[in-house]
Amino acid sequence: VEPVRDAFGRVSDLKLIPSAELGRPRIDVVVQTSGQLRDIAASRLFLINRAVEMAAAAKDDKFENQVAASVVEAERVLTEKGVSPKDAREMASFRVFGGANGMYGTGIQGMVESGDRWESESEIADTYLNNMGAFYGDEKHWEVFQKFAFEAALNSTDVVVQPRQSNTWGALSLDHVYEFMGGMNLAVRNVTGKDPDAYLSDYRNRNNMKMQELKEAVGVESRTTILNPTYIKEKMKGGASAASEVAQTVTNTYGWNVMKPAAIDKELWDNIYDVYVKDEYKLNVKDFFEKQNPAALQEVTAVMMETARKGYWKASPEQLSNIAKLHTDLVRQFGPSGSGFTGDNAKLQQFIASQVDAQTAANYNKELKQMKQATLDGEATKGGMVLKKQSSDAVQGAQEEQNSLNGGLIAGIVLVAFVVMLLILKKKRKK
Repeated sequence: VEPVRDAFGRVSDLKLIPSAELGRPRIDVVVQTSGQLRDIAASRLFLINRAVEMAAAAKDDKFENQVAASVVEAERVLTEKGVSPKDAREMASFRVFGGANGMYGTGIQGMVESGDRWESESEIADTYLNNMGAFYGDEKHWEVFQKFAFEAALNSTDVVVQPRQSNTWGALSLDHVYEFMGGMNLAVRNVTGKDPDAYLSDYRNRNNMKMQELKEAVGVESRTTILNPTYIKEKMKGGASAASEVAQTVTNTYGWNVMKPAAIDKELWDNIYDVYVKDEYKLNVKDFFEKQNPAALQEVTAVMMETARKGYWKASPEQLSNIAKLHTDLVRQFGPSGSGFTGDNAKLQQFIASQVDAQTAANYNKELKQMKQATLDGEATKGGMVLKKQSSDAVQGAQEEQNSLNGGLIAGIVLVAFVVMLLILKKKRKK
């Protein structure tokens, strides 16, 4: 299908490309739209879904019509799920989905980062499917949530593709990438039983557009940022905001570990440990964090411990002991941060305490108890409330700056192309 433009170059209609002219099979595509794109570009979403309907109805004889085959398969799946034949036939061609009830997010980020709230990744996948399964392909069914429609559309998915147009964010630096693209990856794995390939469609250089595997993108970004001594030195010239950005990147690494474990090697966590716990580059990173934002280093160490506790990183006993010691030392000196990974994650707190000696564990638990009591009493004691206030005073500007940046990215990047496209191929990719 190709666009038909009016005299002003605007897309006004669609035209079916004949099979012989197309020169390849028709490939099915499912679009996960952002809330912003949904709100201001509904007509474009209608065109996308109409393109699917046109392709599905095409009578091709030169090449295989995988769109038509996928629609037939989706109808079969829906019928088996108990959907009436009439509704199944109608829903089988649904291909544009987004947040239910006008949602702008997926609703899974807080869940992912609270590891004590879930035991199986399928719980996260189910939440994603429920929250992002509203149909936005035509006016008649606008924002209609039909149970199983999203799952049926994803049933033969082999590839997840995320557009990237800017150098200001990457797979690790922006949490919404693991939230949306990662959430889709996890949903596909839950529906199909196999992990899809994942690519960033890199449009940053219009003269050299390319497809980049997610794992490669993660490796490149980590080596040029949080594992790069030159980058770290520059970050250390900043204040609390710089420390927070490092902590956020480490948190996003954990997010990807949950969504697509194959994208994160054990060596990446080993390297993060070497740089931020062992100070491999002799940059005095601990001093930097303690002076600028001790809560950020608490978060980094907590994320590492949670990654190990959940089984994503096979850390050695020595690594766990050293991380736990650093974390509990920070809590002893500055009080618990009272937020982030250890905020109310009792399982993680117990795991950290189990990796240090009895006296240190007792002191750590005492600090946590005092922080919780102070929170209940509304008193700013020496415990977590003081650190929490210090941290919020120190990083408030940084957080506002980061939120503004993320908001701009969502309203810009996501608005233009934060659409996760799924290439649904009938033929299974060769192993």
